Amino acid sequence: MDGELFRELYHRLYSDPTLTHTRECTFPDALILLIYFYAAMNNCSPRWAHDRRNWPLWCRHLAFPSYSQLMKRLAWERTQTLIDRLNAEFRDRLPTSREKVCDGKPLTVGGFSKDPDARSGKIPDGWARGYKLHAVVDSLGPIDAFCVTALDAGEATVARRRLLAGLGKTDLRGSILRGDANYDSNPLYRAAARYGGRLIAPRRKPYTGLGHHRHHPHRLLAIAELEHGVDGLRRHKRHRNRVEQSFAHLTNLSFGLWALPNFVRRLSRVTLWTKAKIALYHFHLARSLGTTLAA
Repeated sequence: MDGELFRELYHRLYSDPTLTHTRECTFPDALILLIYFYAAMNNCSPRWAHDRRNWPLWCRHLAFPSYSQLMKRLAWERTQTLIDRLNAEFRDRLPTSREKVCDGKPLTVGGFSKDPDARSGKIPDGWARGYKLHAVVDSLGPIDAFCVTALDAGEATVARRRLLAGLGKTDLRGSILRGDANYDSNPLYRAAARYGGRLIAPRRKPYTGLGHHRHHPHRLLAIAELEHGVDGLRRHKRHRNRVEQSFAHLTNLSFGLWALPNFVRRLSRVTLWTKAKIALYHFHLARSLGTTLAA
């Protein structure tokens, strides 16, 4: 199955003239992306993927750059931009709905890791060091927007400053954005309303007073719906389960986003690794729907 997925990805990359004709470089962007995607699909390092002996026989004719040149190209901002473009293309081939869910997923590193970008933060079963994937997930499964930060970053702040901006000015219009108690923030309610959506998040201490400061109307509406509605909380939890299902699918695939391997350290490399994994996840979903025709 993964071999078929990789073959289709190969044809997608090499059918795009913008990726195969690079005047300023000897090796095309399609090749650099293919090597990195191959490493991500096999959960191996770029050095392993740089060895053609590890590749299928049908693509060993490719001429590879040196390893140092490969790593330089992977560090270029252009490479991340191209992965973002491919991921957006794969996401656009998937269905969408007006129910969105925001959540965070810890990406931890070992306790003895010397990674200076990793930070200590709270995880469901205690404390750990590492990073966190912040994502807005469509209730149908695709990931609409995401970013990677240190583990100690506040989820509501990241959602307000980065995730909503990543959704664009029209993607949230008319949509419901659901979150857990970490997203119960008046500034986030205002930001979601500014983008045309409505945030619904439970309070950390429900059924308590509201104090004396002003609250956004959407926050008051969410409190009424979740704490005094007939089935508002039940409906909210049912939609919240969708993000857990999407994260489970993302992590349970053979090439899924598991724990960070020991060769993925520093924020830039963790971000690149995560982008490649999510792009492959969307490509897999699009392929399962029969919508992975080459551009």
